[in-house]
Amino acid sequence: TTFGYQYYGGTWEDRIKTGTAHLSVVGLDGDAVALTSTVNQYFGSTVLGPVTDIIYNDQMDSFSTPNTINAFGVPASPANFIAPGKRPVSSMAPLVVIEKQSQRIQQVIGASGGTKITTSIAQVSMLNLWFNQDIKQAVDAPRLHSQLLPQEVIAESGFDPEILQSLKRRGHNVTCSVLGGSAMQGIEWRDEVNEYWANCDIRKGGGPDGLS
Repeated sequence: TTFGYQYYGGTWEDRIKTGTAHLSVVGLDGDAVALTSTVNQYFGSTVLGPVTDIIYNDQMDSFSTPNTINAFGVPASPANFIAPGKRPVSSMAPLVVIEKQSQRIQQVIGASGGTKITTSIAQVSMLNLWFNQDIKQAVDAPRLHSQLLPQEVIAESGFDPEILQSLKRRGHNVTCSVLGGSAMQGIEWRDEVNEYWANCDIRKGGGPDGLS
């Protein structure tokens, strides 16, 4: 990032999410669901329900613990300290986009990948809606990620080198990574063919399916 993290309004004290899955669905009646669920870290809390055999999550880990850096490299934030009646800050950001005039479901997307969820959703949504890439092109495209701290921009292998050079000229600390770190699942409406298209991220196992 060009400036210190304080410039952007965040306050933190000065380590990748696992066990998360996302499902995007559009029904024949036009209903849509973008569902992200997680047990958080590997095997969640490591506690198994004695009756249900469900593994309980460790979502309390999403709160900040003073004087620590979490599994995703994010320093503890006083705004996210544990308090009565409070929910922890979460990167989960399932998205449903509705076209204003027709009220048709235009886009249903979401992701797994910890702190990379929000930046992945933003990039894929913009590539699809603003740059006219179909959902496969948008989801499969190399991505950028920045989370303020640590102060670096992570570029996935294959990202446009001209954009990376432009970021460097503006003072950004750019590093390259082979791994994407997030996995998107998305559905879009294509006006030109009058049908929904879907894609599951090549970075993770899975695939789209449809019934008629």
